[in-house]
Formats: sequence, structure tokens, C-alpha cells
Amino acid sequence: MRIARIAALAVLVAAPLVAYAQMPAAKPSEKNDKAAQEVIDFRNKYIEAEENRDVAYLDKMLADDFFALNPQGKLLDKAGQLANLKRPDRTLKVSNARDTHVQFYANGAVAVLTEHVTVDGRDKGVPFGGELRFLRVFAKQNGSWKVVLAQSSPMPDQPAAAK
Repeated sequence: MRIARIAALAVLVAAPLVAYAQMPAAKPSEKNDKAAQEVIDFRNKYIEAEENRDVAYLDKMLADDFFALNPQGKLLDKAGQLANLKRPDRTLKVSNARDTHVQFYANGAVAVLTEHVTVDGRDKGVPFGGELRFLRVFAKQNGSWKVVLAQSSPMPDQPAAAK
């Protein structure tokens, strides 16, 4: 429940972070660079597991109280997300990550990552994706990063693709 509260707090601060991601950043310390790269590496493994439908690995990566909000406004819990990702009639490819920003909270135990990505997917033969802004919240649990929240929205002037 504590992680859910932290995630909710992170969502509340997300709007300014999205705007902040567009601004030139001050030079971070070497420690922050290393921590941010650790989060980005974890994010890369998470995306790779999604693309490859590695449900066993995703089950370990997602926090028990994980939730996702897709561009169509559908809210999925961990079980729903895993069921959605393992369907053979659904494909997903995430590429061209840019405007990536990582911000830490709770003494480095919570990381909020925002970025602009290109998503190309099919769900039951229907294409979806486009240019999306992602917000992901990660929390350290027992020394390992877990995905707590994933939210995506179409970039401005980009209509949400049908699902």
C-alpha cells in the first residue's frame, strides 16, 4: 500500500516533470548519472520483456500493486497487464526513445521516468501506437527495481489510435 501512495504522489508531480523534461537540464552529478542509467537500463529490459512476451520475467519486474493506464484510458492491474501482453494476437514494438528524463524521490527509492517514444503495435489485427509520451514510476523493493506505474498519452496533435 505504501508503494501505491508513493506512485500516486509521483503521478501528482508528473505534470511538472513532463514540462521539465523539455527544458535544458543542469549538469547532474556523476552519482545521479549512474542512478539514472540504472533506471534506463531497467526500463530497456522491461520494454524488451514486453516486446518478447516474457511474462515470467515481467511478473518479477512488476510490483504487486502495479497499474497501467493506456492512451485510451483503460486501467490495467498487474494481472490484466500480463494477460494483455501474453496474447499472441497482440504485438508491440517500442523505439526511438527521446526526451528521456529521470527524477528521483524518497532518497532514491522511487524514480519517475518520462520520455517520448514511437510505438508500433497490432491488437487483434488492428494497428495501434504512434508518437507517445510515457510516464513510468519505478520503486526499489528489496534492493531491486519494480515497475509501479506505466502511463502513456499521445503526443500533442497526435490522436489516440484505436485499440
